[in-house]
Amino acid sequence: MRRSTAILCLSIAAAVWGAATVSAEPSPAWLIFEEGKALFEQREFGRALQRFQEAVAAAGTMPEAEMAIGDVYREEGELGLARAQYEKAYNNKNSLAVPAARYDILYRLAGIYEDQEFYKLMEDTLLAIVADDANWGGAKSSRLRTQLENNYYSKGMNQVLKLYRFDPSFAQAAHAKLGWFYYRTGRFSPAVLHCLYAAIYGSSELARYLREHDVEWEFSTFEDLLGAAEEQKDLHQYVADVVLYRNLYYLAGSTYASMYPKLAQSLWRAASRSKIAGEFADLSAKQLKKPWIEPYLVPLKKAPAGK
Repeated sequence: MRRSTAILCLSIAAAVWGAATVSAEPSPAWLIFEEGKALFEQREFGRALQRFQEAVAAAGTMPEAEMAIGDVYREEGELGLARAQYEKAYNNKNSLAVPAARYDILYRLAGIYEDQEFYKLMEDTLLAIVADDANWGGAKSSRLRTQLENNYYSKGMNQVLKLYRFDPSFAQAAHAKLGWFYYRTGRFSPAVLHCLYAAIYGSSELARYLREHDVEWEFSTFEDLLGAAEEQKDLHQYVADVVLYRNLYYLAGSTYASMYPKLAQSLWRAASRSKIAGEFADLSAKQLKKPWIEPYLVPLKKAPAGK
């Protein structure tokens, strides 16, 4: 899980740069940090690491640079060192120039935990992200979740998307990963709900784009929405970034496992007809012919002591 969403990453990067350049003369620590970022992009990892360490030394406390050091270690395959850096960055989250960057740190941590097969730590980290989702946490959102679930099971995606639209959220990728994880661990009810949230976030953004570029466009059906988005090449990268069809595939899988085969088939059918769904178009087509539930994840490692 190398990124959350394209929107989150871009907003954080822009805001951090803005915070670093408020004055005419940015602090030496931020200048050194920016040099490190440029070197990292050039894959000069040794020199980038040195700059990031110098930035921390110059600033005293700089979680952005600590996170970047973790990125270097991860690129070099040093997952333990990367995890330690991300944890250090998160422990200093109150010093972030942009508070929302804490979610970027959490996504990196969740990715490390997944790579190391520490699935409980991955789950807890992702749950910490969605807990801050205004559409998920709190008593009011609890009622929303129940309404969404009921509408989905009784009337399908068409009705859900007619009634509900979500603004872009830092939590979208966390919902998608939790949906996959719960499906692969046999917890199908929460899998449906998290996959459904991720699908609503992605579909809402597609609908928003289509309406902004064609004032006469109106939502009719979920399949028509996907078809219209497929015709817009500008949307293809967004669809890939938010793993929309991967999420739909697992939404269908968890729905099927929850004993709603016709509803699952409607989603697999939509994915199977897509020209940009890649492997999930093929997998969906196979599921339509003979449905199956994917094998459960079996962690090969125990979580590190003290976690």
